[in-house]
Amino acid sequence: MSKATVKKLHWRSKVQESFVPLSAGVGSGELGLAIGGGADYGEFPFVTAAPGGGATVGDIILEIGGTPVLGMTLGDVRGVLNSCPHPIRIKTVSPGSSLCKDLRLYLSKCFTPGSVDSQLQQLIRENLYLRAVPCKMHLNTH
Repeated sequence: MSKATVKKLHWRSKVQESFVPLSAGVGSGELGLAIGGGADYGEFPFVTAAPGGGATVGDIILEIGGTPVLGMTLGDVRGVLNSCPHPIRIKTVSPGSSLCKDLRLYLSKCFTPGSVDSQLQQLIRENLYLRAVPCKMHLNTH
């Protein structure tokens, strides 16, 4: 008897696109979405609350308004979120074994060059390097 092999779907096939509404309060102007994580915490940005619907708590945020946010700090992700016209279009994916919230773990993996995962790693690195602060070392020569 042969075992049936179950092919796992790649995380890319599970990406969901939705729109973030404003909160229900009349004239509140508040977004119906809260986010956490970010590169400064070594994590992908993710949904922490979605009282307005349109997203699932715990989902990793890939794009906000067409801007890829993976590898950005939490402050930068919030900046993108707050600068988008309403309603805001976001792309999310549920975390799984191949794409979890741990940014460092994902960057440490080795993927086939040119694959979706390899391209995503490159995008993350570019976003990280854009936010790196160069510093000069001054050597004391006395």
